[in-house]
Amino acid sequence: MYKLDNFYSKKAKQEGYAARSVFKLEEIQDKFHLIDRNTKIVLDIGCAPGSRIQYTTAQLMKLRVKEYQVIGFDINTKHVNIKLPWVFIYEQDVTQQEQVNQILTSHQIYPEKVDFIQSDMAPNTIGHKEADAMRSIGLLEETLWVYETYLKPTGRFCTKIFMGPGFDEYVLGMKKKYGGKNIKVFKPKSSRKESKETFIIKI
Repeated sequence: MYKLDNFYSKKAKQEGYAARSVFKLEEIQDKFHLIDRNTKIVLDIGCAPGSRIQYTTAQLMKLRVKEYQVIGFDINTKHVNIKLPWVFIYEQDVTQQEQVNQILTSHQIYPEKVDFIQSDMAPNTIGHKEADAMRSIGLLEETLWVYETYLKPTGRFCTKIFMGPGFDEYVLGMKKKYGGKNIKVFKPKSSRKESKETFIIKI
């Protein structure tokens, strides 16, 4: 575990990223190509400390996407120090629907307009894997409204989830909602082997 963490932490620092979690998104992008030239509006839920926003913005610039917007939400943005074009960071709990709606409206982002949602949110863990998994699913259920309201029918997402009680049922529910062929479960190599985290992906 230490060697893996140390390797990716050093790599993130060398490449100028805020955290090692960027490499999970990089693996997901390499495999599923969630970000493409049609990606104009991106929401990042649980964006701190900002490495995924750094990566996503770099991909959009590489693809020469014009007039994109990347909007990040987190309950604590103290350690988010990102100054990139068309990137906006808000200290905001995304379970508070009215406030989130106001922010997105101010950016002229309306229902079914978002191309890509990425989420690395996790609950406050207590070290009990089954309980933490249940908390993870509970948090996802509280924020599902964002996907249901703002994601385009053709939009994509990648969302972190902890495997455990309720996981299979949650994945099944997502497949019913978005189509079985469109929902994938993927655990990046850069995740710790002993970690219960994995990602639900809509392609």
